[in-house]
Amino acid sequence: MNLKDEIAAITTAQWVVLIMLLVAVNAVILVGLIIAQPFGALPKVLAQAPRMVTRLPFPTFTATSTRQPPPTPYSTRVPTWTPTITPTPVDTPTDVPPTVPPRIFVQSYAPLSTATPTPTATPAYDYTGTARQMSPCENNGNHHIFIYVRDKDGRGLPNVRLRVFWAGGKGGEVFLVTGTKMQDPGLVDFAMFKGSYSVEVLGGSSQVIGPLSPDIPQNETCTKNGNTEANSLYHYSFEVIFTKMR
Repeated sequence: MNLKDEIAAITTAQWVVLIMLLVAVNAVILVGLIIAQPFGALPKVLAQAPRMVTRLPFPTFTATSTRQPPPTPYSTRVPTWTPTITPTPVDTPTDVPPTVPPRIFVQSYAPLSTATPTPTATPAYDYTGTARQMSPCENNGNHHIFIYVRDKDGRGLPNVRLRVFWAGGKGGEVFLVTGTKMQDPGLVDFAMFKGSYSVEVLGGSSQVIGPLSPDIPQNETCTKNGNTEANSLYHYSFEVIFTKMR
């Protein structure tokens, strides 16, 4: 701490005490001088007395703060930018083309036919059928009737009941249902032996296809595999296709 700070630290009460001490010292000196005057000592004392120091006034100190004043906030408003649109001048045509009337197209239509349509003939049967003998390579030694039942679009119809019957001896019959073969949902087959067989569809009117017989005493060879008995006596097969008409 320097001298300036030490002086600034002296309080008013301390200054009063100090001044009173100085006054007391001066009074003692003055009294001593008065007492010593008759003895002619006053000039000597005055000559040796120190000069009176002129009392300085109380110093005035101004408190200095180290804190910096806060910055003055300021705000600069940014003006809103408004785009300036320069209108594009529209050229006024000087030559106006003449107005063209719209074209009208007249489409002619052929007159409707007044002919009376021919009525579609009503099928005689709910199911009509065809049969064909299978080739040697198709048959390859079998002796079956392969029966297909289909709709008009050629799709196989499952769960259709059929009847296969034969004459000779006591005769006989067997009932079959389509849908037992993986190859076609409308397929079922029947193994033949000696004799002649006929087939019809149940559950509606049906053509009867037959008689079909494997009793053909002739051998036919399959040229693809060289089987000389692909078709032979008691080993002939037939394909029967029934189509549902209504």
